[in-house]
Amino acid sequence: MVRTSEVGYHRSVATVRDLRGLWRILAAFVVLMGPLSILTIRAIMPYWSTDAPSELVAQSLAHQSTLDLMVWSGLFFSPVLLLSVAAIAYVARRGSPVLATIGGALSFIGWSMGATTVNMDYLVSQLGASGFDQALIVRISDALQNSGFAAVGGIIWLIGHIVGMILIGIALGRAGIIKWWAATALMVSQPFHFIAAVVIPSRLLDVTLGWGLTTLVSLMVSIAILKMDNGQWDLAPLSKAASSSGDRTL
Repeated sequence: MVRTSEVGYHRSVATVRDLRGLWRILAAFVVLMGPLSILTIRAIMPYWSTDAPSELVAQSLAHQSTLDLMVWSGLFFSPVLLLSVAAIAYVARRGSPVLATIGGALSFIGWSMGATTVNMDYLVSQLGASGFDQALIVRISDALQNSGFAAVGGIIWLIGHIVGMILIGIALGRAGIIKWWAATALMVSQPFHFIAAVVIPSRLLDVTLGWGLTTLVSLMVSIAILKMDNGQWDLAPLSKAASSSGDRTL
């Protein structure tokens, strides 16, 4: 015989909602929107990564509206990018838990450093709008970018997001979420981004084989998530597990 308190417990358990379908849809959304947001920013930003500080500030102030759009959009894409990393690692965890955990953690930490270190777009936008002299803005920007804090954060960001994405690509391939050719494309996309941003400065290379490739493969992962059934995505809530156990003893 089950005590009254136990009956009450099982009744309360039965009210738990199964939100796995909603979680899958939200995960598919953020997996795509994270890299798509960065791709958009990389495509429209008025300067390039290798520009000298004076050129960077001059181009930014000459396109103030674009810079302001980039700054305000950061309120959306910064958290979405971090959620995207967590979601894509979660997808791969059941087929390759170790690589998914390490890759997800490195990517999450790496992108967190991007938000922790100096936001030059916001700095230049606000100083320019406040009437500061361009030469002074260049001096302030240069001092902040060349600080030890920015250097350490930059190194963590660089290693974290590149190595992390490579490991996530391997994890997705091993888990069978996407084909191996697509997983390989994801693995090489961020090294291509680094090449386009630093080694061979090229916006076209970055928005195609860099962040463009990352976004394309992320779309494939999003589609794979939407095609999953809830059982593939996650374990059922306790209420469902309890109701399917066949235990009707009173």
